[in-house]
Amino acid sequence: MNRTNYLHLSVLSAVMSVFLIMSGNGHADSLSEGHRKVTGVVTAIKGEIVTIETPTGHHTLNQKNARQHGHAEYKEGDEVTIVLDENNTVIEAHHKGEEGHHHFYTGKLVYMGKMTKEIKLDTKDGEKVFPLGRLEIKTKNIEEGELVTVEVNEGGTVIDLHRGAHDEKGINAKGKTQE
Repeated sequence: MNRTNYLHLSVLSAVMSVFLIMSGNGHADSLSEGHRKVTGVVTAIKGEIVTIETPTGHHTLNQKNARQHGHAEYKEGDEVTIVLDENNTVIEAHHKGEEGHHHFYTGKLVYMGKMTKEIKLDTKDGEKVFPLGRLEIKTKNIEEGELVTVEVNEGGTVIDLHRGAHDEKGINAKGKTQE
């Protein structure tokens, strides 16, 4: 091969790499920054604990959460779509083909319960109180009075918290993806 053929091959490889990377993020526009969806199969159930095998590893769920959100309980062999946060923690799960309907609420942080699992925001529509889905949310270093956006799942539970104002697609008011 001559130098021109190598150049064409290099350009073609670069274009194909970009295409493959972009196509792998097909659901990214509907998730908050740092979150990702993976699909797996239920491989074991022991009591309330459900084990799901995904291409990224094994993850566990609790049957109680499915019941609380009005979903059918998981059975071995079920295909499940899970949403992982930036720490690789499962923050949401659905049977394959079902989608979660999230809402984002922005306001000043009034209170994040130390003893209770709830958060209170002062929004343009008044004060709103939401239950926290995970205790890890309370460990985020955000002070009372700061502007925050909470991501609330279809069950009304906060599944994530970010500084600043963000819209339904996780984009902040300045047009940048959330931090």
